Order: sequence, then structure tokens, then C-alpha cells
Amino acid sequence: MKKLLILVFLLFVMCTATQAKSLHKSFDSLINDSSISKNSIAISIKNIDTGKVVYQRNQHLLMHPASVQKILTIVPIMEALGDNYTFKTELYLRGKDSYLIKLGADPYLESSDLDNLVKKINSDKVKKIYIDNSIIENKDWGEGWQWDDDLNSFMPRFNSFNLDGNLTKITVMPTDMNKSAYIINPQKSPILFYNNVKTGENNNITISRNNIISANTVKLEGTVSSPAIYFITNNNLRMYFNKKLTDAMEDRNIYLKAPYTDSKKNVSDIYVGHIEHPVSRALNDVLYNSNNMVIETMAKLAGGKYYKKQGTDTDGIQLFNEYCNKLGIDNSRIRIVDASGVSKNNLIDTDFITDFLIKNKDNKVLENMASPGQGTLSTRLIPLKDNLKAKTGTLSDISSIAGYLTAKSNHRYAFSIIINEPSTSDSTKKNF
Repeated sequence: MKKLLILVFLLFVMCTATQAKSLHKSFDSLINDSSISKNSIAISIKNIDTGKVVYQRNQHLLMHPASVQKILTIVPIMEALGDNYTFKTELYLRGKDSYLIKLGADPYLESSDLDNLVKKINSDKVKKIYIDNSIIENKDWGEGWQWDDDLNSFMPRFNSFNLDGNLTKITVMPTDMNKSAYIINPQKSPILFYNNVKTGENNNITISRNNIISANTVKLEGTVSSPAIYFITNNNLRMYFNKKLTDAMEDRNIYLKAPYTDSKKNVSDIYVGHIEHPVSRALNDVLYNSNNMVIETMAKLAGGKYYKKQGTDTDGIQLFNEYCNKLGIDNSRIRIVDASGVSKNNLIDTDFITDFLIKNKDNKVLENMASPGQGTLSTRLIPLKDNLKAKTGTLSDISSIAGYLTAKSNHRYAFSIIINEPSTSDSTKKNF
């Protein structure tokens, strides 16, 4: 009987080794047959329950991860904030004739919310409005974010004055052929639009802004044949916030002579009301839609809450480092400078990502990753809909994906694939 058990065990080992060899050969063949440079591809696949490596290639090569990085940073952020955290904008009465608005850096605050907050102000008595914007630092872009991405609507600025997604929606409308087009700005943004768009036979519009010459002017040039919608990044969040607050005040016939003044909340200030949005909304937005502004704001808020001070991007990074230390994950070989993965100063290897995923295999936060048919996976990997939870990443020259896969055998795997290469198209990298 003992000999029989030994024989069965040996046959199992031989069979497993043969399967593993065949799997490696299949992966190697796929890589060798692709048009992508072999040194530009990094892969790590591990069994979640055993930690055993299934396949790896360039797994220790430091690469730019793009938005895959969000699965690393969102976990400690949510641990610090807590499931019941709410982004809150509060209104207080100061003395007899002044009010204070305490900003919460709410990434979901809208102009309509400001309108509702202003409705709580006694219009007969108010003479002055104070604003407490101290919850996070005023730095409104991440380290290494590219100056030429200033008009990229996926990378808007962010700080305590977050409002309307920090974007201005405009519609360029055609008129008569060869005549000037018309720009509709329903938000009444303080941005000045230099309109050089003509009505033509197709939509071919270029948008530019020179922050050195005229930071608040956006130039539109080209032709338009049918209504075209664009989202323009607000480059002065405080100016936009003040304009929308003033609009809300004047709608209630409140006209102040004194400008809005910075002031931290006093103990003697009397609570009047607030506007709030749940963090659960942000969790889905980050892992489904890869919202950069939201997770960058969350990182600063989480760091500020954890260290009990004004939140900074440095606090968010330190929070991540402490979380890795707590789980026993060596993060000394990687570099993270923001929460979103936008900066190309971020350097991570696929081996670290799969180790992190294994350590967090039971973390409920990562259950919110998208399945095929959802978010950034809405048109990708559909046959794996019931077996895959993943996060994608796309930047110039970068395509990445990482997450969890359940095989037909019910074995579970953590995987990470990153491609950094400029010579192939995004679609080629994604198809690979």
C-alpha cells in the first residue's frame, strides 16, 4: 500500500511538472510570436492559496504601472478612511452676521450642492463669508504629472475647492457654412473662450491653453459640422468655486461687499448644516472607472485623517508604506509618488503586485474591482465575465492589467501584466 501511494504521488508530480512545462511553453510562444519587444513585457502569475509561481517573465523589472497602481493604494486609503466615511462640506454661523464654509475636498460636490447650502444662510443678516480650506494642502497636481496634460479631462487639478469634477462642460454648435461656430457654456465658467471655430463639413477641433501668457483663456480652432461636447479642465479651482458660490448667493439676493476670507473653523462657530457624499461612491469610481482626481483627493484625506493633520500627498504615500510594513511586504524596491499611477515617476514590478494581491486576497475593497463588461473592462475579456476581477491601466506607451482569476479547476490566481513600449499601438498591447 505504501509503495502504491508513493507511485501515485510520483505520477502526480510528473503530470504536474509536464503541465507546467506545457504552460510555460505556451506563454513563451505567445510572447515570441508577438510584435512587442520581449524586454518590454513583464508578467507574474501566482496561485493565491499556495503562493506558488505559475509563470513569470521580467517579474523584477521596474516598470510604469499606470492605473493598475490604484489597486495598491486604494486598500490602505480605505482602511484609514473607513467604510462609513463621508465627504462633507459644512456650514457654520460665526457671530451674528457671518458664516463659515468648511470644505471637505469633496470630489463629488456640485454647484447644486452649493445652492442647497446657501439656502441655509439667513440672507437678511449675512455680511461676510469665511472659508476653511485647510483639510488638505493646496498643491493641486501630483508629482511628475505632465505639463502638456493640462487639458486632459482625465487628469484635472484637485484640492480643497473641488467642485463639478473640476471640469467645465461646453458644447460647440455649428451655424451656417463657413460662419463662426457658437460655444455654449451652461456652467457659466470664468474661463475665457477664444473661439476660432468655423462651421464646416466635419468635426475637427483643436483646444489649447497657454498658462504662461493667459492661464484662464482657452483657444478653440478648426471646424464643426455637428454639436461637439468637450470637458475643459479648470486650472484655477478657487476662482471657479468663488464664482459658483457668488452665483448661488446672488440667486438669493445676497450681495456681499467683503471678499471671501480664509479662516479655520473656531470652536465657537455654530453648526448650521452640511452636504455629504458617501465614500462607497468613490470606491466604485476608482476601481471601475479609474477616476484619477477622486483617488488623489482620497489619498490626501486618508493621510490627513490617519496622521491627524492637514492631508498631503506625502502623507498618502507614507500611509501606503506603513500598510506594506504591517503586512510584511517588502516595498523597498519600488517607488510610488502618487495614488493614481498617472506619474511616470512611479516604478513597480509585477512580482510586487501579485504579492500584494495575495496578501489582500480576502480584502473586501478589492472585491469592487471590475469584471468583464464593467467599467474599463466594458468591452474586454467578456468570456471571463464570471471568473475575473481586474484593474486596467493605460498611459502613453503603457498598457497594464492585474487582478484575480478563477480557473475552471476552481484554483485561484493573482496575475499582473505590464507592457511599457512606445513602438506598438495601444490596441496591440491590449490584445496581447
